[in-house]
Amino acid sequence: MSLELINFAKQFVAGDLSAGTFADPYISKWSDERDANKLKDDDDNVSECASSIFVLADCYNPDFDRRESELDEDGLKCEVKATLEKFKLS
Repeated sequence: MSLELINFAKQFVAGDLSAGTFADPYISKWSDERDANKLKDDDDNVSECASSIFVLADCYNPDFDRRESELDEDGLKCEVKATLEKFKLS
């Protein structure tokens, strides 16, 4: 099931989605999978990658007064891409 999350992240990295149309829906989809206990059904690599991207999506802040720990759209895209590559899911 989390492969849907990974594919959603790939769409974002490819430029098919803006950060605004990616971050909140990703968080919602990940949370739904967690609540339905579906994350355990996936390979550990996929599940860990999806969870790491969840944390990144949660750090997205489009506002100019974002904290240093928060990500703008370019930063989010870069970090999601690096995470997909780290888990060899790009």
